[in-house]
Amino acid sequence: MRKFSAFLPLVLALLIGADFRSAAQTGIAPNVRGRVVIKHISPSLGVVGASVTIFGSNFGSAQGSSTVTFNGTAASVVRWSDWTIMAQVPNGDSSGNVVVTVGSSASNGVNFDVVTLPTRTIVPSYFGFQCGLESTNCGGPGGTVVWPETQLQPEFLRLHDAGTSWSDSSTGPGTYDWTTLDNWLDVIAKHRPVDVIEVFSWVPCWDAPTCEGRKVAPTGTDSPPNDLTTTGSPSFNDFVTQFVQHCSPAGNCTGNCPPGKACAATNLIRYYEMWNEWNTPVRWTGSIGQLYQMLAPSVPIIRANVKNSVILTPSTTSGNVADFQAWLNLETANGPISDWVVWHNYLWGNTPEDEWTLDAAIYLSIQVSLPAWKNTPWADTETNFTVETYKCPATFSADDCTGQIVRWQLLHASNGAMTLNWYKWKQTLVANSQYETAYHYMMQYLLGGKFGGPCAPSAGKIWTCNFTESDGVTAALWVWTPNEAGTSFTAPSGYVDYLDLTGAKTTVNDGQSITIGPMPIMLEQ
Repeated sequence: MRKFSAFLPLVLALLIGADFRSAAQTGIAPNVRGRVVIKHISPSLGVVGASVTIFGSNFGSAQGSSTVTFNGTAASVVRWSDWTIMAQVPNGDSSGNVVVTVGSSASNGVNFDVVTLPTRTIVPSYFGFQCGLESTNCGGPGGTVVWPETQLQPEFLRLHDAGTSWSDSSTGPGTYDWTTLDNWLDVIAKHRPVDVIEVFSWVPCWDAPTCEGRKVAPTGTDSPPNDLTTTGSPSFNDFVTQFVQHCSPAGNCTGNCPPGKACAATNLIRYYEMWNEWNTPVRWTGSIGQLYQMLAPSVPIIRANVKNSVILTPSTTSGNVADFQAWLNLETANGPISDWVVWHNYLWGNTPEDEWTLDAAIYLSIQVSLPAWKNTPWADTETNFTVETYKCPATFSADDCTGQIVRWQLLHASNGAMTLNWYKWKQTLVANSQYETAYHYMMQYLLGGKFGGPCAPSAGKIWTCNFTESDGVTAALWVWTPNEAGTSFTAPSGYVDYLDLTGAKTTVNDGQSITIGPMPIMLEQ
């Protein structure tokens, strides 16, 4: 969680390898006054929709009629000055030279590689939600769990602030109170099928060198445990062992059925986010190396006791791309332990398109730039509008706020996300009837279908994504504009109708001009 930083592109340039070498080193001729020159672009590799900073000279103080192309495809420009341009990677077969054209003068070309992530058939578990113990989420009287009765039924449940963490469960060395975990296991078993993420966070105060004054959870703190060594933490390993081998009195088990026990349901929690937002002091004040030392020995314990378990990297927070890359580099150097790459990204008052360009797509660009992680599944396991209110800022219209929820989902899904988890989803998506209706119909339209590639902008800030519906035959096109005033859009040939986020279907003809706005529609052939 972070506030938007205008310096992110420069930080990214330094992170991924911005290189201000001399003209003799780069092979670029010294600039002649008036000549348009690209000296460097950063990053030099990335996904569609990511922001790319172009460094050079004589671009002009404003864009005007000037253009930026990636392998001949025009790119949308985010920011323009005489010596730097920020542009979005366009869709299409765009690997090749980046060229800036000012008037009739074209710059030298600098290569950029576009990486398109594989898309997946949209399954129910793609739609992820977080349940905690607050009454506005999934909690009930006395710490019980109340399954949300709504048309948005959770299919991928994230347990965070849910009373199941190490500090919540551990009352002393080797002693645990599993009451809350038992409640969750019994409710999850009753509502199967549902995938569940357990989130590890906070060290219990009894095992921390300092807790008073550093207590950041009811019974936990952010410092490394007392018994942490280079080979791990025996107390954390014991907690993980007891957690994955635990069964409720009703016989509903976190992992495999223990030997000699009759079990009603097994392997109810298969996904493990190994630490929540490790790069924030409120979660972890030790070093990144200490966290790896603590977590790595516990992973074989999970794998041995939970069938088809999935290990998620410790999550990083919005905008902290350096920490994100540092963790991936650490696993690469010391031994990979994770099956999925995960991070958290809130909208923070930005539109989904801006936040995608400046944060989310940068995470993906970093991931695909690292050979060991290029093809690893990824997910955004915590999102919402903001962390202060979990509400859409009043600067946006009601329709725009509704559309933003759907647009954020489409951007993730079209880039191959495994899931997107809404934090405090019940008080956001369910509490607002317009949000709930739009999200419900979006789910119905997407389930069983598959995107043909990432959502991307075109001229006039119109965003589109190709999609094939669940029958495997019907071609569809999602389309919207973040412009609240709306704009006209010409229906491409072959499309006969469109579905909106209220469930209505409207007939269209070839070449018909329709008005689109911030609430996406799905054209159908």
